[in-house]
Amino acid sequence: MGIQGLLPLLKSIHEHRKISDFSGQILAVDGYVWLHRGAYGCAAQLVKGENTTRYVDYAMHRVRLLKHHNITPYVVFDGGPLPAKMGTESTRHQSREENRAKALSLDKEGKHSEARDYFTKAVDVTPEMAYQLIKALKAEDISYIVAPYEADAQLTFLEREGIVDGIITEDSDLLVFGCKQVLFKLDSDGNCVCIKRENFAKVTDITLFGWGDQQFRGMAMLSGCDYLPSIPGLGVKTSHKLLRKHKTIEGVLHAIRMGSQLKIPPNYLRDFRTAELAFLYQRVYDPRSQRLVTLSKLPEDMGDWDDRYVGKDLDPVLAKVLRMVESIL
Repeated sequence: MGIQGLLPLLKSIHEHRKISDFSGQILAVDGYVWLHRGAYGCAAQLVKGENTTRYVDYAMHRVRLLKHHNITPYVVFDGGPLPAKMGTESTRHQSREENRAKALSLDKEGKHSEARDYFTKAVDVTPEMAYQLIKALKAEDISYIVAPYEADAQLTFLEREGIVDGIITEDSDLLVFGCKQVLFKLDSDGNCVCIKRENFAKVTDITLFGWGDQQFRGMAMLSGCDYLPSIPGLGVKTSHKLLRKHKTIEGVLHAIRMGSQLKIPPNYLRDFRTAELAFLYQRVYDPRSQRLVTLSKLPEDMGDWDDRYVGKDLDPVLAKVLRMVESIL
């Protein structure tokens, strides 16, 4: 999940903390991350269609860990699929199906240890699993929200608007979206890694000094993201080096064409600009106004743009009705 190689590149600003350090704060949680983690422990049962709630137990243990340390959890779930990611989701679905077939075959042969790895790769978090966790959250009066589209954008909005103080996830995309305080690798003992955006200038493996959100986002997107066809062989370090030297995406692409064996997909610059919309203007739900809004305010000169990358708008009344349906699930 996220931008491959980005977190190791920021290792010099990883702060190893205890979750108790964040006592008194409201932390938003990527609910699907905890569901995925919990699903790994019961992957075989889930893939075989057997009844289990171990994934809910895993997530609720983390919820209670936060509450024990006087932290208020605010759990965010993915909503409807963003059309711009359909290609990525289709590829992932095919991979899971292939792993599922291999797992079941090995399991039938009695090779349970070998099958375990394939079961883990085949497991998927479904809306039904999210529903089971939502019921558990409601039973303990824990705040949650289902994003209209992707949880990443919704998490970013909640932090940006001051509704939460930080985010718990395993997805480095939250840094690309512009989040200021992100906690990774939270374990059962309360250990975690904190990355703060204010420390980017202190990174030692690469130079981020003087860069703003646009340059950081450009570096990450060039190295490969879910919204954009990748340039095979172009990693995050090389993307950083090229963007530092050539300043703009156009300059980087020109340099690659003139002096590199890397193959740029057709219409890449156009696709890059439209994919960037997902990081800037994806639609999210504002719990205060009870309507859908864009992550950032749209420029007045926006002109025609592609809804596939931000999600379609919903009438405020319909948006409110959908949230009411969630509340009674």
